Amino acid sequence: MADLLNSIQRGMKNWWLLLLAGIILIVAGVIILVHPLTSFITAAVFFGLAILIGGIFKIIFAISNRHHHQSWGWNLVSGILAVIIGLILANNPAISLVVLPFILGFYVLYAGGMLISLGIHGQHMHMNGSGWIVFGGIITLLLGLYILFSPALGVVILTTIAGLSFIAEGFTYCMIAFKINKARHRLNSLIE
Repeated sequence: MADLLNSIQRGMKNWWLLLLAGIILIVAGVIILVHPLTSFITAAVFFGLAILIGGIFKIIFAISNRHHHQSWGWNLVSGILAVIIGLILANNPAISLVVLPFILGFYVLYAGGMLISLGIHGQHMHMNGSGWIVFGGIITLLLGLYILFSPALGVVILTTIAGLSFIAEGFTYCMIAFKINKARHRLNSLIE
């Protein structure tokens, strides 16, 4: 029993990386909403950097928990995808002007799917609040679909939708991190 508890405890380490990724996404979303009229090139570079940094934290979280989470590979794929998209957006703003709506749409769509998957996985682990994680994923998924099917929208509308989807994804990752930390504290009290 002690081995099982220790294994679970190790699987919950670095929970704060998901919190940090969530905070970065929330801050990015708020900045996007507050300054919607910034040039599209600046937005492309900014989106790229936010996605890149969030992806790095997701990769670190996935690798550090690879022996303790069955779905660590999906977090790793999500992080790698975010790093690739972030690098493309940050390094090629001229190309990003044309493809930014599609890149953002697919990224937000994938992020929504990841959150839904995490919420369903949390339900199987009987984690309280898993329904909210699924709900956050659905909202993120719907915003991604809206971006994909409306690429000709003006820059202000596109950035507003992107800002809202970043905030939805960020809040959901923060909630996941807090749930993991709460479970970690409960587990620590059982071990002691």
